[in-house]
Amino acid sequence: MRTLSKMEVRVLLKLKEETSVSKLAGELGLSIPRTSALVASLERTGLIRTEKRGKHRVVSLSDAKAAELFKRLVFKFGHMPLDEILSGKSLPIFAVLRDAPLSAHELLIKSNLPRSTLYYVIDGLSNYGIIGKKDEKYFLVERYSLFHEFAEEFYELQNSIKTREFSEDSTLVWSGVGEFIMSTREYKGKDVGNFHLTGLERFSDFGVELIGTGQYHYYYSEKAEELSLEEVIVHALLIDFSPRTILYSIVLLLGHKGKINQKKLLKFGRKYDISVSELLGYLEGKEVKRYPYPSMKEVKEILKMYFGEGK
Repeated sequence: MRTLSKMEVRVLLKLKEETSVSKLAGELGLSIPRTSALVASLERTGLIRTEKRGKHRVVSLSDAKAAELFKRLVFKFGHMPLDEILSGKSLPIFAVLRDAPLSAHELLIKSNLPRSTLYYVIDGLSNYGIIGKKDEKYFLVERYSLFHEFAEEFYELQNSIKTREFSEDSTLVWSGVGEFIMSTREYKGKDVGNFHLTGLERFSDFGVELIGTGQYHYYYSEKAEELSLEEVIVHALLIDFSPRTILYSIVLLLGHKGKINQKKLLKFGRKYDISVSELLGYLEGKEVKRYPYPSMKEVKEILKMYFGEGK
């Protein structure tokens, strides 16, 4: 996942107005090659832009929303050591943590950080009074909500850049830390590098062939080599929590009843903020009698069609 180094944050802090690479190097006390490398790295994030003017390369913050939020952060919290606070693995924590308390487990699965790193970062941010703790859950102190806004927008910007590299007509459906789900009309295959076809379009791998809509959804992650049935189902519900998706998700669960890992399904539900407990109830014959959930009769009819009388 992309984060910001301490020196990258220091470069950003110097960009109150446009400046040249050579002047920036002097202010930072760095060599021009080292400064140029930092500028190039930040330009790839979309936070800054450069322009060649004569012999000089001029650097400034970009027009991206994340860059604008960074300027607001500096204006409001410039008295704080932002190079320390925003660097390292802090951004993943800021991106997922709001004023609503989250347990350490929820933070782990949403931020994609190792447990040891998570506690180290939380301790550091708690020392600045940015993160609070109540009933064994962590929350972002309200006055620092701008840190969340910046980090969330930063990762959405990184994810948008990757979607455009994969497909020109792509659209972000869901954005996380170092992972996202995108929609495109261009079919590229089931597993293409770090991109994995997911949602209803992947149900056919598990015995439920559905008529396509001309839209394909891909999940990007540097960690996932393949997607499990549980994750594909939760992705489908995240993409479109509609009666049709719910119906076929329940059918898929019942069709693979003996193989479903309920703990894994609940974990993914918490990660993506999707309620799956109602779906699991159908495995025990508990029908949810409210919209948008289907009747058990309808579920059994579709189940029989795909998996036969035995199911």
